[in-house]
Amino acid sequence: MSEEAQGQAVEAVIVQLDSGSILLPRSAFLEVTTRAGAVQQQSEHPDVPWLQPSLIWQDVQVPVINVNQLLDPGRDSGEDRRRFTRLLVMQAVMQPDHLPFYALEVRGTPHPVQITAQNIYALEDVDATPWSWRVKASGVTTHLLRLDTLEQRLLELAETQPA
Repeated sequence: MSEEAQGQAVEAVIVQLDSGSILLPRSAFLEVTTRAGAVQQQSEHPDVPWLQPSLIWQDVQVPVINVNQLLDPGRDSGEDRRRFTRLLVMQAVMQPDHLPFYALEVRGTPHPVQITAQNIYALEDVDATPWSWRVKASGVTTHLLRLDTLEQRLLELAETQPA
């Protein structure tokens, strides 16, 4: 690979879900953390099935998105009962004063990859979701999450939450 092409590589991570995986920019991903999976807490928005009870991270209340439920709303959320859940804490970029962080509930640990224009392409025959595009990156068919859309929805939900 030429030096110029290497300079245009984007650091990313691929993270396994129950079914499939997601591709995230490394720059937005801050930390992997876990919490007990058996603890039943009341969600702040029970009408939004993919939004889980918040996480307190570094003294900040952080909304948690169950990525499996987000990308496959028809799945049985009872499948998510585990001893612990793995959360990726993400740095928000749209309105950091109102939403500094959010977390993504996933199955696996992040695996670093370098993405270049030569090793990523959109999959045309596969339906995109409102939250992601289907791509093939570094030989892996995965969901490229639309983080801007997720952040916008979290900001809208925060506005409707009672104080």
